[in-house]
Amino acid sequence: MEKLRICMLGGCSLSYGDRTVDDSRQHARKPWLLLEYLVTFRNREIPLEELVDLLYPEGGGSGGALKTLVYRVRSLLEELGTPDSREIIVVSRGSYAWNTGTPLELDTDRFELACQRAAGAGTLPAERLAACREAVGLYRGDFLPRAAGERWAAPLAAYYRNLYKHTVRVALELLAAGEQWEETAEICAAAIAVDGYEEAFHFHLIRALIRLGRAGEASERYKRMYSLFYSELGAAPPAEMASLYREIHRLGGREEGGEEDLAAISQFLLRDDRAGGAFLCELEVFKDIYCLEARSAARSQRGVYLGLLSAVMRDGSPPPLKLLNNYMDRLADCIRGSLRRGDVAAKYSAAQYVLLLPTSSAENGRLALERIVSRFVERYPRCPLLLRPSIRPVDTIPEPPYQIRRKHERI
Repeated sequence: MEKLRICMLGGCSLSYGDRTVDDSRQHARKPWLLLEYLVTFRNREIPLEELVDLLYPEGGGSGGALKTLVYRVRSLLEELGTPDSREIIVVSRGSYAWNTGTPLELDTDRFELACQRAAGAGTLPAERLAACREAVGLYRGDFLPRAAGERWAAPLAAYYRNLYKHTVRVALELLAAGEQWEETAEICAAAIAVDGYEEAFHFHLIRALIRLGRAGEASERYKRMYSLFYSELGAAPPAEMASLYREIHRLGGREEGGEEDLAAISQFLLRDDRAGGAFLCELEVFKDIYCLEARSAARSQRGVYLGLLSAVMRDGSPPPLKLLNNYMDRLADCIRGSLRRGDVAAKYSAAQYVLLLPTSSAENGRLALERIVSRFVERYPRCPLLLRPSIRPVDTIPEPPYQIRRKHERI
């Protein structure tokens, strides 16, 4: 017997045979809300008062208005050509209910069952992966997005979303075990569209792109992820991303096989360094440069200083993220324009930049930081942020004694 098919993930739609209607009809929200509520709670009778409160939270609802909405829902079902459409909503003793005898196929039920099979202990990996694929394919988006503001829908939306995220993580582990990187990238891209703040999805996507040899896409994804974590969360991405960043740069732009002479290698290494002023880089790159300076400073005895610019409100309180998002990129421009090409800077947190300043004295380093602050204040006199500079020598890393001995032996 033909079933009435109802989808509630990513939007509500009803299908019967080759006909489909959906909730995109903006002028018909209340009939769809009634339908969605009756289907969601189809295993119980719902009192008239409960439905009136649901549909008319501002007041003014009545039993007569509810009957009109029930008529409109039945009209939707008749439009589909469902048999006995008037019997699908049952009215009895001042309550309304969905007729559980109606043959029904719900995407939420299928989704839950697929997720259960995917998580099943003792099931073969191939069967679990097939279940993951089915579940991921069924999740077209959050549960009833047009009902997102309804108190009854919000917990269900969170439940299905968490179930989806868990199943995606299971799928990614299974795909990684089989080195199925193309499908990994596809699933991660879809999952990030659902929840862009899930660290694991970004990690698996970037790693898959690296394994596929798509360094340019991996680099672009890394930059977008890095920007998202700083601008929206005010925090650096997880530490495990650092290894991926290094892999991207090892892979990036080089031809497979073949040999290159030093001139070509030099051009490759310098190809992104055309800009004047300070070198602004990712924090992971800054860490590597800092360690290199700390090693060499012990031998050369030259002065290298670590600077910090911290943004606070004028009363000393932490600035809101929205304000930081407006001004920290502008501060980066001031840093680049105020320092020399040999200076290095990176964003350390949502409200801080760290700087590496090769200079003969701490006083010269302080003057460099003050130039940045002055330029920023001159450009943005109405900015409510206060920049606090600080500076200290780079901690040197002395060479281990055994390395010094070996140097003398070579001499």
